[in-house]
Amino acid sequence: MANTSPAFDQRPARVRTDWGISGALALTATDARASLVVVVDVLSFSTTVTVACEQGAGVYPFPYHDPAGAARLARTMRAALAGPRWEDGISISPASLQDLDAERLVLPSPGAAQICHTIANRGALIVTGSLRNAKAVAGLAAAHLDASERHDVVLVPVGERWPDDTLRPALEDHLAVGAIAARLTSMLPGVSISPETAATATLWKGTKDVVDFVGGSASGRELLDSGFADDVTIATDLDATDVVPVLMDGAFVPLGHRAAAARNRVQAAAR
Repeated sequence: MANTSPAFDQRPARVRTDWGISGALALTATDARASLVVVVDVLSFSTTVTVACEQGAGVYPFPYHDPAGAARLARTMRAALAGPRWEDGISISPASLQDLDAERLVLPSPGAAQICHTIANRGALIVTGSLRNAKAVAGLAAAHLDASERHDVVLVPVGERWPDDTLRPALEDHLAVGAIAARLTSMLPGVSISPETAATATLWKGTKDVVDFVGGSASGRELLDSGFADDVTIATDLDATDVVPVLMDGAFVPLGHRAAAARNRVQAAAR
């Protein structure tokens, strides 16, 4: 049975953190239109979206268990369709997208797509965060908080799934949330953050070698053992880009390509 206690929204903190779709729903239950929600799935949804946006593509997140629907959307949008990581060609592997030659990409995802679409339907502004763009995401979050005292930031580590489909908290997502939180609090030292968020920043500050930590984590070892070392390398390239993918009209677009629309959305939330 769902716990509906107001304690689980972590208010009055303006920067809050919780796991997966249930955590995202709890943290956006009140006034979601004032929230900037950062979806963090380092291995690999957030990293893959960021790499695609670095190439100038728009990315349509799509539920993973509907391949026919994903193919229809790709045809409708004249978009490339990402396949499973182990298939040749374009896939959810960020390494497969480094030379992407497509304006649009449909990206099936097991969990992150559900979070993105569900929370966007509540009116929140959705971005993807990763180790690659942690500083840039923190800068956008700081600007969002500065725009209105009503604004808040919700950090959502997606995690992975166990074989029984329960949530498996993933170290790499916790670290990336901590990297964003640490940078954000250095930009806005007086901002109020929840203990859950403060704990991620503490974890990040105590991490001496992020490449070693992520590569040695369960998710990292799974990829390394499967021959996807490049994906781990790309995902752990800290602050490699200033691109922040923003969800607009069902697709993630690089902020610079539609910056005016993003600014209008943030300003509208302040009214």
